[in-house]
Amino acid sequence: MLAARHPDGPSRPGPRRRLLTAVGLAAALLAPAAPAGATLPPTAYAPLEAPGAAPPAPGGTPLAGADAAPRAATTVPLAATADGFASVDALGQRGTTGGAGGPEVTVTTTAQFLDHIARPGPYVIRVSGTIALPAGDNDGMWNVASDKTIVGLGDDATLSGGGLNIGVPVDDDVTSPPANAVHNVIIRNLHLTGATDDLINVQMFSHHIWIDHNEFSDGDDGAVDIKRGSDFVTVSWNHFHDHDKTLLLGHDEDAGPQDTGRLRVTYHHNFFDRSDQRNPRVRFSALAHVYNNYYNDNSYGVASTYDAAVLMENNYFYSVNNPGRVDFSGDLGRIVERGNVLVACNHPIETRGTVPDPRGYYPYTLDPAVGVPTIVPAGAGPGKVATEAARASAAAGPDGFAAVNALGQNGTTGGAGGPTVTATNAADLLEHIDTVGPLVIQVTGRIAITSKQGVRPHKTIVGVGDAEITGGGLDFYRSYNVIVRNIDFTDAEDDAINVGQHSHHIWIDHNRFSGAVDGSVDIVRGADYVTVSWNHFDHADKSMLIGHSDGSASTDVGRLKVSIHHNFFDNSRQRHPRVRFGEPVHVYNNYFLGNALYGVASTENAGVLVEGNYFRDVPHPIWSASGYADSGPGRAAQRNNVCANSGTPETNGTVVEPRTYYPYTLDPAADVPALVVAGAGTGRV
Repeated sequence: MLAARHPDGPSRPGPRRRLLTAVGLAAALLAPAAPAGATLPPTAYAPLEAPGAAPPAPGGTPLAGADAAPRAATTVPLAATADGFASVDALGQRGTTGGAGGPEVTVTTTAQFLDHIARPGPYVIRVSGTIALPAGDNDGMWNVASDKTIVGLGDDATLSGGGLNIGVPVDDDVTSPPANAVHNVIIRNLHLTGATDDLINVQMFSHHIWIDHNEFSDGDDGAVDIKRGSDFVTVSWNHFHDHDKTLLLGHDEDAGPQDTGRLRVTYHHNFFDRSDQRNPRVRFSALAHVYNNYYNDNSYGVASTYDAAVLMENNYFYSVNNPGRVDFSGDLGRIVERGNVLVACNHPIETRGTVPDPRGYYPYTLDPAVGVPTIVPAGAGPGKVATEAARASAAAGPDGFAAVNALGQNGTTGGAGGPTVTATNAADLLEHIDTVGPLVIQVTGRIAITSKQGVRPHKTIVGVGDAEITGGGLDFYRSYNVIVRNIDFTDAEDDAINVGQHSHHIWIDHNRFSGAVDGSVDIVRGADYVTVSWNHFDHADKSMLIGHSDGSASTDVGRLKVSIHHNFFDNSRQRHPRVRFGEPVHVYNNYFLGNALYGVASTENAGVLVEGNYFRDVPHPIWSASGYADSGPGRAAQRNNVCANSGTPETNGTVVEPRTYYPYTLDPAADVPALVVAGAGTGRV
């Protein structure tokens, strides 16, 4: 059990102080060395099952002595898997998977939305645009059936005017979970606003619910209420603002028969942004775990009553009258607190009794409380999921073919170990990229160059702030071990980036490309071991050519191994990529939007694996057996792609499996539009 840490003295008003925070600039983001491991011999492509891992089982005994100082390790925010109580195996449910494995649909109208959330069986329901929920005869509360994932596309998907009810009809006489209890529901990446009752209501023994990366505002009652025996719920990375009664856990003082021993809920990394009260208010809960949340200007933070057990740790409270209370309108509750930061608060956190340790149910790692005011506003709410995925990628360094040990190069490390210099004008930039030896080159401001300028080996070229290279491009001629990141390439008079003449181990990541006269990124003439990731190709024409011409087989066969992932091909016309001879070219988890001519073209016997991508409004997602233009047929295999208002992918032959070279994990294709729109391009790392 965790023992309460009692306040040193009686509650008393404290001075209100202004908190001054300094925001530092993390500029170069040097990539660590790629993991060691020799290249394995290639094998023919065959379908593989997606890996899956069972969530942790709950422990039976609370940990002793757990009120010691918490671990203080910075974590990368979770991108795609439920954690906390929603991850626990219990009540016949293995964690929370939502609609995984069911049909994936995109809804744009109220009728479509209400139809699909009420259907039996698993569904992944993608919300596009604004869905108005009518008041009807149910005060605007609409039932969600079990096994559903409801996820917004992009950063503006909205449910307005009504709310979501997760639970069977209320019956006070039911005191144990009914056989038809609603379970296994995920709600992510949505704006929920203007409900005439609750924005989300979880009730009547519903369990395994994950509410993540949403924005809640302007509801008439609760933002997220969890009550009447519900259990195993996680509420994470949400932004609550312009709302009064935010989170209720436990219906009322008479609900003990339903609630006692249940209401196990994890609240973490939420932004309580002037949300006045109930952040949360708790009754009867067996354990409410409240950690790493940011409280800004609230009348109170947490209230624990009716013997509820609450652990508050590593939260940050700024200008909160009562951060935590156990004496609040009813029988006393229990609170244990540790590692919290209070600034300009009028009272300390009230503590009482002991509570179970969450690690008896699930593992977790805390962010330091002092970092919460920066971490949480940057990551909470819709449109942020992909940003976190991008940060995870940035922290891990290059992946895909750029990470493979080959050709005498141990992955791609760029200029790591060399001096760091800054280029603010063309002369500086051209001097630095032509310097022999490792160098980290920080590009600031707008630099105009002409033609294609050569880059020597062992360079990291990284933009700081709004860095732009315009008019010309970067050229790799027998170069290797180069990283190019966070730069806006505009209006190149030829190619923006040309990787050629047996160059290898090049990582092109988190850039934006627009207006190039020829290719945005061309990879040609025997180049090898290249990764192109998290870039935004913004209304480009010829986005990416792999393989120079139909006559270059002698140079290119056996080379041109390229990974292309999490790029946003945003109304770019063609070549995403167009491939000759290369194998394998691995195209995965990219968002293809409005590509007028085609998505991917495999020609001249190239081997291309296209998987986990999302094609919207693309007339020809894949060319292969037909060849393209004057080039002969290629080989293309495809798996797990989504084609919305798009043609049928054309496949042909077999392709070398990328996992013979490197490991990787796919994001679900249904999540790709939201992930990539929010995470690709500059300013994300």
